[in-house]
Amino acid sequence: MKPKERQLKIADIIRKEGQATVDQLVDIFKSSPETIRRDLSALVSSGKVQKIHGGAKCTNIQGEGRFQLRLRKNVSAKRVIAERAVRLISEGDTLFVNAGSTTVIFAEELMKIANLTVVTNSVDIAKILGSSTNGTKVYLLGGEYSQDNHQTVGAMVIAQLQQFYAQHVILPIGYIHSTVGVTDFNAADVSVSQAMLAQSENSILLADSSKFEQIAPFVVGGLDQFDQFICEKAPEGELSKALADNNVEVLS
Repeated sequence: MKPKERQLKIADIIRKEGQATVDQLVDIFKSSPETIRRDLSALVSSGKVQKIHGGAKCTNIQGEGRFQLRLRKNVSAKRVIAERAVRLISEGDTLFVNAGSTTVIFAEELMKIANLTVVTNSVDIAKILGSSTNGTKVYLLGGEYSQDNHQTVGAMVIAQLQQFYAQHVILPIGYIHSTVGVTDFNAADVSVSQAMLAQSENSILLADSSKFEQIAPFVVGGLDQFDQFICEKAPEGELSKALADNNVEVLS
């Protein structure tokens, strides 16, 4: 296993469990303590974890509220989704990436690709990609700051979005439903998603299977407005049929 790949897996373990010791990670990865310590040092330097005696714990980069809890939920599924999503991105692309726990993990995978232009309203995503040394440019949209997702929202964000056009928009979602379409829990988040959709060529939805066939209060759009849906487990039944009927490519 390559060091970068192992380090992301270590970060996922710490994110899910809250913390991990060097000894625990040695047992999991069958690596030497020296290798694990080097991995942890690299993760500390990049801000993904925080050093503690004998190991590491979750960093406070994402805060201690509901977003931190979402980030720790279904971590393995989100990593699979992120790895699949990044295959759709090419060097030199311009991307919109909306704030969310799945897109934070996607941003970590996105660091593998050089010379991107990434436009986001997520402070966490901007910090992750801003540490890249491979020529990627990051534009953090300014507006009203929302502590919940560590993101900016509102009219100022939407006005700035209209200055860009992207090959891809990558959207985390609240739920996806066979008849209602894509929904979310916050009207301000939905407005940003819709503005990004209007300024992009290709739309990519990211959601794990816990979000299938449920409905949140605010509609982002019907299934016919989206191009690709990436999940860790293929949808079945009515949702599978609805996605096919609306020409949404499912990557699972």
